[in-house]
Amino acid sequence: MATFKIREDAENIRPYENKMKKVTAAEPNEKKKKNFLDNKAKVQGLKVEVSNKMKPGAKNARIVKNKENQKPKQREVKEPLNHVSKDLLVQLAETTADLEKPEKKTEKENKVDFSLDLLHNHEYRLDIVNYLKDLEATYPRPKPNYMSLQSDLSWATRSILIDWLASVSDEYKFADESFHLSVNYIDRFLSQISVVRSKFQLVGAAAMMIATKMEEYYPLDATEWSYLTGDAFTSGQVLKMEKLILKVLNFITRPPTISEFIKRFCSIAEIDRATECFAMYISDLVLLEGSDYVEQFPSKLAAASIALARYNVRKDKKAPWPTKLKQLSGYTLKELSPVIKRQYKTLEESPRKQQQAIQSKYASSKYHFVAQYQPRKLELEDFEIED
Repeated sequence: MATFKIREDAENIRPYENKMKKVTAAEPNEKKKKNFLDNKAKVQGLKVEVSNKMKPGAKNARIVKNKENQKPKQREVKEPLNHVSKDLLVQLAETTADLEKPEKKTEKENKVDFSLDLLHNHEYRLDIVNYLKDLEATYPRPKPNYMSLQSDLSWATRSILIDWLASVSDEYKFADESFHLSVNYIDRFLSQISVVRSKFQLVGAAAMMIATKMEEYYPLDATEWSYLTGDAFTSGQVLKMEKLILKVLNFITRPPTISEFIKRFCSIAEIDRATECFAMYISDLVLLEGSDYVEQFPSKLAAASIALARYNVRKDKKAPWPTKLKQLSGYTLKELSPVIKRQYKTLEESPRKQQQAIQSKYASSKYHFVAQYQPRKLELEDFEIED
């Protein structure tokens, strides 16, 4: 039979023994639990506190940092927005309004800062202009009467070739300097070598191929130039003509040009873009005609082009050739007057010429439609220098 013991009787019989058993049995578990909690509290730096002020339905406990590891907390602002001072609200509103307003640029910021033109080396630009002016006097130049030595060519034939090169330059978006250099190579080559008409286009193609190798990132190769000539010449012939031109020019391929002087003069004198485009338009027409301009220095032709362009494009009553430009270029109005008169005649006759590639190029918005301008009646009295 099963034996049942009454707990109270057993405890009364051996009260001390039972008590010791309870302590002995419970000690390992309670000690482990206590050690575990102590270690956990040490690792986490936390302890459990029971809040006596908790509202009904709230959680029973919250975890806080130990006092020895506790860092001071930033005091939370519990004041409602309507307690913020009115001065602070007004200041915040003004700051927000200023941020939302679009930035207004001053006149100095709206004005083009020509001094930051990295291509023209602001710190040395005057020295560069003086160097180029000295260089043009020592560089080899084409002979003024070289066309009289050409039995099969004429200035009209030359104009046809230059017009074709201008159309190619515009089609492939070459730099202005590439076009001016190629014309310089052709004139210097013709000053020493007699060329037959059937090979004249080959000379022009090879000359511009050299110029693009000097100025362009992606110059056209001989195969492309062979195609542009309508396959009249092979790529081998283009390469042979390139070698001949370089040999005749003695590999002097970087002379100062009109376009280089115009851009530097306009950059230093802070001339607007429309006037610069008009001056470049006049300089290209000068290259197209050639006969009366070959003997002139590029700097002089550039100065006259800028003066005539300012005379036609000017938006105020300022003189087209002020003292600043006179000192910069080194030319007086008296020295430029014959060239300006000749350029004005070239500009006036340009719409009636058969060659229209240059006129079409400068009739676009990229060049401010300067080819469509009607030349003003030339009166050199308006060119008087400002003091």
